[in-house]
Amino acid sequence: MEGEEREARAGEALEGETGEELPRPTTRFFALTVVGGTEERVALILAERARAAGLSVKSIIVPPGLKGYVIVEVKKVADLYHLIRGIRHIKRRRPLPVKPEEIVAIVKPKVEIPELKPGDIVEIVAGPFKGLTGRVVEVSKSKRQVEVSLLELEFKNVVTIPLEHVRPVREEGASSQA
Repeated sequence: MEGEEREARAGEALEGETGEELPRPTTRFFALTVVGGTEERVALILAERARAAGLSVKSIIVPPGLKGYVIVEVKKVADLYHLIRGIRHIKRRRPLPVKPEEIVAIVKPKVEIPELKPGDIVEIVAGPFKGLTGRVVEVSKSKRQVEVSLLELEFKNVVTIPLEHVRPVREEGASSQA
């Protein structure tokens, strides 16, 4: 019986090595190299063609700030080749596979962290205290958080807020007169 289990495990491993039985992601991302400046036009053509042909295209991304590329998310690679066949502005007929982590890095906006020190006046731009102003009590750059004493409340209230949710209004010691 023990020998049968080993054979079954060996068979499973061989199947996994051929790629037949391994769990795969339901969709894959591919980058298409296109003529610079035609990214949006190509994306619209691809979207219309995918809709008309009923292809398994999940999304089409025109990465901001990345000239000459359109990223397509598909279930079947064959659908991608059918999709790009005959489109003029595509430079390479062989799409480049892209990892999902790379897509997130490209598409996610870079948040600028303001330089703050205790005593600075800040405006809260996101979260439940959006629109209120406060005075910085403590800054924790390692945790990317700031403790703010809210000024517009009748009682003293110190809240901890992510650094990305505040915008400096003026520095400590700066006069409020212009």
